[in-house]
Amino acid sequence: MSNKKIFIAGGGTGGHFFPALAMAETFYRRGYEIHYFGTKNGIEAKVDFPFGKKYLYDIKGVLGKSKAEKIKNALKLMLTVYKVAKVIRQEQPQFALIFGGYTSLPLGLASKITGIGLYIHEQNSVPSSTNLLLKNIARKIFITFEYSYRFFPREKTILTGLPLRSIVKQDKYMSKEIARRELDIPNDKTVILMFGGSQGAKKITEIGFELAKTRKDLFFILITGDNYKGKIYEGDNIKILNFTTRIGLLYKASDIVISRAGAGTVSEILYYGKASIFVPYPYAIKNHQYYNVKWLADLGLAQIILDKDFNITTANNGINKYLSTNLDELSKKIQKLSIENSEMLIYESIISDWLESLGV
Repeated sequence: MSNKKIFIAGGGTGGHFFPALAMAETFYRRGYEIHYFGTKNGIEAKVDFPFGKKYLYDIKGVLGKSKAEKIKNALKLMLTVYKVAKVIRQEQPQFALIFGGYTSLPLGLASKITGIGLYIHEQNSVPSSTNLLLKNIARKIFITFEYSYRFFPREKTILTGLPLRSIVKQDKYMSKEIARRELDIPNDKTVILMFGGSQGAKKITEIGFELAKTRKDLFFILITGDNYKGKIYEGDNIKILNFTTRIGLLYKASDIVISRAGAGTVSEILYYGKASIFVPYPYAIKNHQYYNVKWLADLGLAQIILDKDFNITTANNGINKYLSTNLDELSKKIQKLSIENSEMLIYESIISDWLESLGV
């Protein structure tokens, strides 16, 4: 195929950006030229994009803003649509792939204006407003959770799971013993991994410190996030990290995970088969974090503690429940629910559909 180019958009937060990065990597490794579109105000402005050209625009969302901000931000978004359309006409990509959120809107609308094929991936159980707006002009829609089928045209919606970067997946077959040796943590204790997503979660962090003080029978790995400014407990049963690029290593070393319920985290936990206590972020749009994991809890394969109920007592109860469970058997059941080849499912579906559109 000549002119192997793809335009990709999705950012603002890690929840949109990292799946976009995973698919950029997938197409890049198959000879595609990648053009990525995001915002100067998001995580993509701070993180390297090693797979192609990156375009960052000064755009912001409109949801939850004042009337004046909504008008200002909407005008910037519309102006960016025409800037992106100009780049499309210059570069002539084969198609576009977007991952929702306001950063995807300019490329989505520009695809319609210029007539190139548009593909959508929805990370969360309850879709973003951008993906709902663009669902009728997309050729195919890829979803992470079955719950999302109800929001999209069934005939062009495919359950693929969430694409994960190779750096996330690389430690899949490492043994627990080797992972713990690399992290310099003990082999003879149950290890609890606690974090709240790419930005950390103050409440989970604070309860993590309290647990480490009182549960000397356990070892804790605590990811605080870069912005945590609270008190820190430093004991011999806790390892504190601001951030890690080797998240797979931490999953392999741990027995139980306590976390928010973003789509990326849930997908990683399924991939590594971890017993988990989810504390959904209570202010997530349309309560999507709760629905990201409700199905898993309904199967008896995860615990959910609402943020308002999450404290040292409920956390201890959740941990103790798992300590009386066969975690190896539970892990096998959880891993069976992971769609491990999500990246290739999406890649092959796009290529097949695009070739069909050309009559090949």
